[in-house]
Amino acid sequence: MYDLIIKNGRIIDGTGSPSYFADVAIKDGKIARIAKEIEGGDQIIDARGLVVTPGFIDSHSHSDSLLLKYPDQIEKIEQGITTSIAGQCGTSPAPVSMEIDPATAEHIGDFGKSTDIYRTMGTFLNIAKDVPLGANMATFVGHSALRKAVMGCGDRAPSKEELERMKELLREGIEHGALGVSFGLIYTPSCYAKTDELIELAKVAREYNALVAAHIRQEGDFLIKSTEEFLTVIKTAGVRGILSHHKASGKENWGKVTHTLRMLEEANNEGYEVYCDVYPYNASHTSLSATFIPREMRATTNDGLAKLLADPQARTRIREFGMAKWGHDISWVQITQCQAYPQYEGKLVSEIAKIHGKEVYETICDMIADSKNICNACYFTMCEEDIKTVLAYPRAMICTDSGVAGASKVYHPRLRGTFPRVLGKYVHQCQVTSLPEMIRKMTSMPATVYGLKGKGLLVEGFDADLCIFDPNRIIDRAEYTDCSKRAEGLNYVLLGGQVVVENAVYNGKRPGRVLLRNK
Repeated sequence: MYDLIIKNGRIIDGTGSPSYFADVAIKDGKIARIAKEIEGGDQIIDARGLVVTPGFIDSHSHSDSLLLKYPDQIEKIEQGITTSIAGQCGTSPAPVSMEIDPATAEHIGDFGKSTDIYRTMGTFLNIAKDVPLGANMATFVGHSALRKAVMGCGDRAPSKEELERMKELLREGIEHGALGVSFGLIYTPSCYAKTDELIELAKVAREYNALVAAHIRQEGDFLIKSTEEFLTVIKTAGVRGILSHHKASGKENWGKVTHTLRMLEEANNEGYEVYCDVYPYNASHTSLSATFIPREMRATTNDGLAKLLADPQARTRIREFGMAKWGHDISWVQITQCQAYPQYEGKLVSEIAKIHGKEVYETICDMIADSKNICNACYFTMCEEDIKTVLAYPRAMICTDSGVAGASKVYHPRLRGTFPRVLGKYVHQCQVTSLPEMIRKMTSMPATVYGLKGKGLLVEGFDADLCIFDPNRIIDRAEYTDCSKRAEGLNYVLLGGQVVVENAVYNGKRPGRVLLRNK
């Protein structure tokens, strides 16, 4: 007897090959048999008119940030994501910053305020691997986390001893199951690193045949130069790499992705192994400070930044910086989180300035300072054609670039709608590529890149992480003004052979786990 049989479905196995019709039998969390007219199942799912695929893999996520507090990973599993790749953009929960006081650390559910969990990536993974999850997760070690743990937020090069300590912490993380190192070269303090520091850490990843993922230094005017730096790191260290959430920001830069994708392909033709990932929206999402505070003013803690913004001269510098770059028009920025002014969440900054009663850059400074830097926004700076171009690139994987909502009410809709949007809008409606090819980019390709054993293919013997959906109906419904709407057309999601989602609604089961590299 089988635990479950999925009958009458159209199989898209994740290889990119054409679909075919068959039943799928599941036993003990594995795909036990694929054939026509299988009998003998304790549970039957009729998938007539639906496609059956491997579970989706989110190539770039931030699911680790609240893992111990919100282990259900609801927004991931409810869009078909059965595994997330976390620890991205240089951020990871571990190793813990030398500046965090255990007495004032955030309370972490049943774990209290203990920062010992995050002392190193190894201590974090040793705890996290035993926590039942609503979806699987694997993680990088973040470069900013390494820097903060060893040398704080300072705008300086590490000493020889500090660099060696970062390399030791990275080795420890990889040996305990991390995927490699991620860089976040727009964020403090990763942004203060010179290229040679990045190369030295990438060489550590190379020792283990591990990976380097990078939010490159700039995605606008200096996109091409920043891509060149990324490729320099990859080539010099001889390491495999992923260029994170590839895009071109700002109208004057639209179309540059054609050039940068050609650069990636040339590197691959030279024998290197380079990929990228992409989300299907024309707005990015990050902190206000990362966008509006000049780089040289960010070398401080959140409290320190709040104190700095009390200085009128600092505010003058920020206004000059903003005016030179964007002028008065900030209508392309929508606030998603503002700790001091939650009433501003969901509104455009241009609208908020009128309500706040101050000039737009003064308003931005107030929001950052009064919220102690807990202030994030969506930035509508990308174009539709670039999204299609990157989605169609054969080495592009799909990502949400998001964690979980937690207690947040307003957030980027990609957190809920990324994978259904790709399938509904960009495959079914726009036909940027075929459905089997897009499923490959969502499943077997990231499984291969990240070394996820037993994942990414619908073949006998693999884990029964599966999605069952209507390819003509699947679509995202989350919007920038109403982010919580669930997808449509996603009938079932299975994780480890268990049904965990029906009609895009999670049932509370947690068969997921943290996946450790080479374990």
